[in-house]
Amino acid sequence: TGGDAVYSVPLPDGRIIWAFGDSFLDTVYPDRSRPPSPLIRNTMMLQQGKNMTTLHGGTPDAPAAMVDTDDPDNEWYWPLDGTVQDDILYMFYAYFIRTGGGAWDFQYVRTELVAFQLYDFSILWQEPVWEAPGIIFGVAIMETDEYTYIYSTDDEPWTKHAHCARVPAGDFLAPWEFYDGAGGWSSTFPGEAGWMTKGSGDFGVDVAASYSVFYHEGRYRLLTQEGFLGPDIHSYESLEPYGPWKGKQLVYTTPEAGGTLFTYNALLHPHITRPGSSAMLVSYCVNTNNFFELFSDADVYRPYFFWLDYLD
Repeated sequence: TGGDAVYSVPLPDGRIIWAFGDSFLDTVYPDRSRPPSPLIRNTMMLQQGKNMTTLHGGTPDAPAAMVDTDDPDNEWYWPLDGTVQDDILYMFYAYFIRTGGGAWDFQYVRTELVAFQLYDFSILWQEPVWEAPGIIFGVAIMETDEYTYIYSTDDEPWTKHAHCARVPAGDFLAPWEFYDGAGGWSSTFPGEAGWMTKGSGDFGVDVAASYSVFYHEGRYRLLTQEGFLGPDIHSYESLEPYGPWKGKQLVYTTPEAGGTLFTYNALLHPHITRPGSSAMLVSYCVNTNNFFELFSDADVYRPYFFWLDYLD
């Protein structure tokens, strides 16, 4: 009945898997309030046409995260991007630990790759694939015939920059190569030198905690919400999957932001298009800094959507 993150992966049979972060699973009352219930750190929803099935770990009476830990109050996984290869669903998950008692007192530790069976979404295996302080890989992936590109963001509260890595198409456990910032690729992580940029001499393209990279109408495109939990969503374009990212364009301003509400983590879902149009679906998350509003109004914690047509 509420969640954030909102990644989607098309399945070979036409269904869609949606991956959510912190999720409410209980009911919503007619007045749009919800009963007090714990947040489940990650869940999924299976969409088949207009039918939706919620997926989680544990049992119906005691639900748990799809990808769980022994101590979910103090360590947890949040979902990142994913894809399907050879009838296996691969999803990146970011592992976090609690560092204090405040709402924002947590720290990223590593990214793990989780392989799910497609027939029942049980976990086949999970493996750490990236561990470095402050750099979260897996927030976006973009696939070509030759390579799968894996993108990062910074685990920083304010300005976030991005790196690009690649592996042979679909082979996430192969050695990663990193864009070096100078048109080449390296087996060694390049640090700040490898930041994706807007152009010559630019300090780096700013991204949100989540963003999307995709190929559309002859160009690679990057869609991201502005930092600092700002309401504006921008698009960039490039001739290469690693930039430079140019042509910054404001595509949407989230109307819900303001007062106690904030919006974040816009994502584009290029496999979902409006019938009879080239417009693609974009999601973003709405949340509140008033804890009690989470229960008094279910509409302040759920994804919102709009259509984006690059031909308009």
